[in-house]
Amino acid sequence: MGIGRHANVVHLINFGLLKEFRDPNTHLHIPFQKGLGLVGTAAFTSINSHLGSEQGRQDDLESLAYILFYFMWGFLLWQGLGQQDILKSKQGFTTLDLFCKLPLEFCTLFEHSCLLSFEGKSNYNHFCHLFDNLLVKEGL
Repeated sequence: MGIGRHANVVHLINFGLLKEFRDPNTHLHIPFQKGLGLVGTAAFTSINSHLGSEQGRQDDLESLAYILFYFMWGFLLWQGLGQQDILKSKQGFTTLDLFCKLPLEFCTLFEHSCLLSFEGKSNYNHFCHLFDNLLVKEGL
């Protein structure tokens, strides 16, 4: 948590699974691969990770969305399930009322993460602006 006048700021950092997505010499995006196995904590990792695919920026956004859902709800629908059941739950939960009742900004972030290509780059400033506006709208 932040301190002083930044006490309302939450800092999330986990470099435990850090991997460069661009080759340090050529600066080209790493190639897409399959058959890698799950990477990360099953409750928060992306669907692609469950499927054993190479992870990219879209997977980081999807994981961030799960963290935000956890903060909003206080739980995740798939907590305590096995890996295959977690995957099935994640693949179908966008149609549930719980998801649909979230502020639009959360749904937009999640849906964007699912539509982004492996080598795609999100407009991060757009999402910062979206969530800043949400905070203002909510009086925070």
